[in-house]
Amino acid sequence: MRKLSVILLLIAVYSAEMIGQQSFILSGTITNSESGERLPGVTVFEESTGKGTVSNDEGSYSLHLPKGVYTILFKYVGYADRTITINLNRHMQKDLALREVTTSIDPVLVEAKRADHNVSSTEISVEKLTMKQVERIPVIMGEMDIMKTIQLLPGITSIAEGRSGYIVRGSGIDQNLILMDGMPLYYTSHMQGLYSVFNSDAVNGLTVYKGGIPAHFGGRGASVLDVRMKEGDFNQFRTSVSIGLITSKFSLEVPVLPNKLSVFLAGRSTKLGIGSAHDYIRNNWLAAKSGELDEKGSNIKGQTASKPGLPGESPNGYNFFARNESWMDLNTKVIYKFNAKNSLTLSTYVGRDSALVVGGLTEWGNRAAHLKWSHTFTSSLLSTTSLIRSRYYTDQAGGIYHFSSGITTTGFKQEFVYFLNDKNDIRFGLTSEYQDFNHGHLEDTSQDDAGKFMPPMQGLESALYIENDQRITRRISALYGLRYSLYQRLGPGDRFVFDEESNEPLSSTYFSRYADIMSFHHYLEPRLALTFLMNDFSSLKLSYNRNAQYLRLMTLGAEIQWYDIWMPSTSNIDPMLTDQVAIGYFRNFLEDQIELSAEAYYKNMKGAADFEDGLHNYLVDNLEAYVATGQGRSYGFEISVEKPKGRLTGRISYNVGKAEYQIDVINKGRWYPNMFDRTNSLSVLSSFELTKYLTLSATFLYYTGRPVTLPESYYYVSGIPFPYWEGRNKYRLPDYHRLDLGLKFHPKFMTLPLKKLNRELLTSFEVSLYNIYNRRNVHTIYYSQGGGKSIEDATHLFEPYGVSTYGFMPSFQLNIEF
Repeated sequence: MRKLSVILLLIAVYSAEMIGQQSFILSGTITNSESGERLPGVTVFEESTGKGTVSNDEGSYSLHLPKGVYTILFKYVGYADRTITINLNRHMQKDLALREVTTSIDPVLVEAKRADHNVSSTEISVEKLTMKQVERIPVIMGEMDIMKTIQLLPGITSIAEGRSGYIVRGSGIDQNLILMDGMPLYYTSHMQGLYSVFNSDAVNGLTVYKGGIPAHFGGRGASVLDVRMKEGDFNQFRTSVSIGLITSKFSLEVPVLPNKLSVFLAGRSTKLGIGSAHDYIRNNWLAAKSGELDEKGSNIKGQTASKPGLPGESPNGYNFFARNESWMDLNTKVIYKFNAKNSLTLSTYVGRDSALVVGGLTEWGNRAAHLKWSHTFTSSLLSTTSLIRSRYYTDQAGGIYHFSSGITTTGFKQEFVYFLNDKNDIRFGLTSEYQDFNHGHLEDTSQDDAGKFMPPMQGLESALYIENDQRITRRISALYGLRYSLYQRLGPGDRFVFDEESNEPLSSTYFSRYADIMSFHHYLEPRLALTFLMNDFSSLKLSYNRNAQYLRLMTLGAEIQWYDIWMPSTSNIDPMLTDQVAIGYFRNFLEDQIELSAEAYYKNMKGAADFEDGLHNYLVDNLEAYVATGQGRSYGFEISVEKPKGRLTGRISYNVGKAEYQIDVINKGRWYPNMFDRTNSLSVLSSFELTKYLTLSATFLYYTGRPVTLPESYYYVSGIPFPYWEGRNKYRLPDYHRLDLGLKFHPKFMTLPLKKLNRELLTSFEVSLYNIYNRRNVHTIYYSQGGGKSIEDATHLFEPYGVSTYGFMPSFQLNIEF
């Protein structure tokens, strides 16, 4: 009996210890107390155990703790700290609302990261920006533009002045995956790149992955730009209006059902700009005065049509806009919360450009939608199910010809996030996307039949992935994952075998069914980012990425054009496989007031592609035969010093690098710089709050001119000169540099109290001075024909001359918000 009592006592003690050691999960969602918008990046910390976490992109958090009573601190920059005491004796869900701290009429700086995030996180080659940072940078035409902003980050440069396309560490513009609320966009420019498709009033924040790309992203070889749209306010009606020289815009936040259903709507258009209104009134007044209306009754006869993206000019004087090109954006986001565990989100984007060019009307644009169901199974398991559709199209009608092309994708994504414990956050899922390519439909409207100069193609891109963000020890953490991707080119269509010399088809096999697999590719893509925390203010980081890219943009120049087409991998065009290694040193000074980062990287590319010599346009039915593949490499060093907080903020970034290709049939098989090679790039950003109501900002840019191919000499046939080309990208354009200044003024005397609404009407002015010293930067080379009449004068027939886009350009914007 005594033995039994001892055994029972031991069992009781052991059971008590086990119960005492049992851990539970505290989880929930963190939102803005006024708007109900979910807050990512909130720090959740328990001091006695030293354990903590950060809320994810959906505002959800999960913290594993042993049974006991705890005091939990919730901390977020721009919001009041909040502390709760909780008796954790079971798995518990605790949703929390944080209150914004407003000390003046200035917009609150909300940063989705901790002060030492750059040092302690597993992120390497990753840049996160808030809209407050974007607002401080003066850009062309006074329009805040996130695409122009990321071109100022280390390792990222513009393809040309004023263009929204960008180069990441020497890789092509088609190697950047661009997402708007999870929707892929295939053309991101308005007015040939003067503006991007991202309306700053519709953007909540963004992340750029230059390396260290998580396994849940894929399909591109160089980078990921992940842009998050704003959510509508769940409690109050909000609106803002901006009026500018070229564009005007608005945004609305409507709580249709408080705390249940919200609608966000933002629009932007050139038709509402002051310059466009000026042209409309002025031209119609002149037309009425002279009686010279065109057949449409809207323009002056003889007014010249401008090139897309460039100001037009009237014989009667200067036009800001000339009504030859217009564009618009419309963003919507609808969120419905069924209950605490289920919500449905619909994000949409519609963008359209139209241009009156010589020969007819041209139109191009994007249509995209994302329907997402978010579900919480348990406090440690979250799920998102997505249906995504995106379409890019072009359409040009002029004379007897009608040209159209585009790409349409329809995708499904299922993702799970599993908070295993306080040291492991696991994400896994699958994705599949059907791709339909219209490679150009050219129709002669004078004939009964239509002709296609390139057949359509179809493809299916799918992937399975898993990744884990693990805190291994107090000093060592890692983000590692594996992605298995596969690509199937589907029928119907012809699979060709081409002659290597003439590029003409030797044979073909026709696949008649949509289920027919015409070619198949698959790869394993391992990902690893490792952080070693040297001390509380410095760390070493290492990353390795493998990325498979199955799509390519067929472009004949360094600038993406609206008519460029996307092409899938085929039996003749291999996918591009990119392996990148990066190592970095990160250190903070003066209690996280100064942030230093230095990274070295090396990229190896298999399947790097370029066009063979002799292709001058896309009006061929065997375009894939002209695509030559080989190998590529890029390597370099980046350094950045940033002061992100205080009255004076700024950043200095410098990159030195090399990017080159080696393709057997190009440049005699020798290595040559690819068209996106930038040897040196330097950016200097600064912003200073002169007063509480007045902010001055400045930007200086310098980078090496891009490579170009120029003729070495000319040879003559029957007295007619023909250029002789020797080396691909042997020469360079002149170096690029410019200085911009910006001023933002939000006067107190123009702040009007709205007592009935318990709010204020806020008014601000923004002035931008672009290219302050009027530097004429050459962005491309054209050739002109001179007046030579003999062989002696023939060299004058093809004279190269540089073309620049923008000189000094002032602009302004008026913003009203309540």
